[in-house]
Amino acid sequence: MIKIENGSVKKDLKIILSELNFELHKGNVVAIKGTAGSGKTTFAQLLAGEISLYEGVFEKNETFFPYFVSQQDNFFLQTSMNLTYHSQRYEYTEESEKIPKVKEWLDNQIVKLPVDKKRVEQIFSELKIDELFGRNLLQLSNGERKRTQIAIALLHNATGYIFDQPFLGLDKDTRELLHKTIIRLKSEGNAVVLVCGEREIREYVDTIVSLDKGKIVKKETFETFSSSLKNVIPTKRLNFVIPKTNSNVQFDYIVRMKDVVVKMNDEILLNNINWEVKQGERWLLQGHNGSGKSTLLSLITGDNPQAYSNDVGVFGQRRGTGESVWDIKSKIGYVSPELHLYFLKRGKTSSSRKASLTDVKCIDVIISGFNDEIGFSSSVSNVQYKCAEEWLKGLGLQHLLTKNFSEVSLGAQRMLLLVRALVKNPPLLILDEPCQGIDYEQTQQFILLLDEICTQTNTTLIYVSHSSEEIPSCITNRIELNLGSITYKK
Repeated sequence: MIKIENGSVKKDLKIILSELNFELHKGNVVAIKGTAGSGKTTFAQLLAGEISLYEGVFEKNETFFPYFVSQQDNFFLQTSMNLTYHSQRYEYTEESEKIPKVKEWLDNQIVKLPVDKKRVEQIFSELKIDELFGRNLLQLSNGERKRTQIAIALLHNATGYIFDQPFLGLDKDTRELLHKTIIRLKSEGNAVVLVCGEREIREYVDTIVSLDKGKIVKKETFETFSSSLKNVIPTKRLNFVIPKTNSNVQFDYIVRMKDVVVKMNDEILLNNINWEVKQGERWLLQGHNGSGKSTLLSLITGDNPQAYSNDVGVFGQRRGTGESVWDIKSKIGYVSPELHLYFLKRGKTSSSRKASLTDVKCIDVIISGFNDEIGFSSSVSNVQYKCAEEWLKGLGLQHLLTKNFSEVSLGAQRMLLLVRALVKNPPLLILDEPCQGIDYEQTQQFILLLDEICTQTNTTLIYVSHSSEEIPSCITNRIELNLGSITYKK
């Protein structure tokens, strides 16, 4: 289907990929892995025809029609909604009434595609899309959006599918559904390329390609790969002293919810939630995609206005008794897939420079965490700059100091947002799928960092993850949601 000989790719006058020699065959599944910044997404874009070679030979079979499924969906662009901040999904306004339901939006997409009804029903059944028909498109959870994005991709008349991190945000059951779908695509003769973490590579994969610094350093079968995977050496404990920037204020409780009910368009999103988080506790929040986890977190972060109509308290004070949203946010370090997406779309730099997102330096992204900004607009103190620099050096990320945020890999962007959440050493960390998009080594490093933070400080933690391999050992409590209700709490 594709043959590349001595290929190279150039972006912004810089060679990103080089010495590429690669073949993709009909009915084969290829997994591409590598550390953040190794060129995985660029390689996938090349195979999908999104970009071209700078040098070398690229041959494509005339029967090969690839479809590229990117990490980020473009649902926001298709809603024509004037999204002004990332938490708008939790509010119901006249403008939000314009957002189509999933069924309506899918019908509009299907009309444009040469696909028969039977095929549509097959794909929707495989990925359980019919469960989402009545939902507002932008109120879908991160995992539900990914499912919908993949379903639309599979409706195209393609003979090859290039998936860039398709498992991100999916719960365990949905990941299994996607694995079965890929096996079906393979059996039908489609070529499939997966940019994914090594823990998502299964026995149906024919070839595993490893990238490092823009070059293919290894090609191996699943048998060879799986035998080496078992011998992964755990990352050593970090020798890193956490920079202290906040006082040791004591609170009667960090979060307290009593009989909380949240509705949107007559749909119950949370039902009879009773939950208390005490200072110093580290909670694991779990549940299937769409179970209500993000909605629950939005009540704490000050992003959901229904917190005021419920009995919700944070940092020892009931919401609506005089505190501002910014008072709350100043005490919280927060990371979520939605925040990352919003940061990419809406980020700004200093108004004095009048620059675009492409000019935001990685160091600026970290510094914006001191004042909970999207981008960077206020003045910077020498203390803040030095603290951010100290974090980068402590985590071995000093090479990002002078780079632009938009130019580094998505995995590196996610690490920077994690540091942004940690930089002010807040009394509460809320980390919603924090390791999504970063490689295995970075994930282990981050988990060790969290454990170190919990050892050195009294930081309270609420941690969301679908993967058992991403859960830090500092976790002391667990709460699980299903369809908006608590099914486990201890």
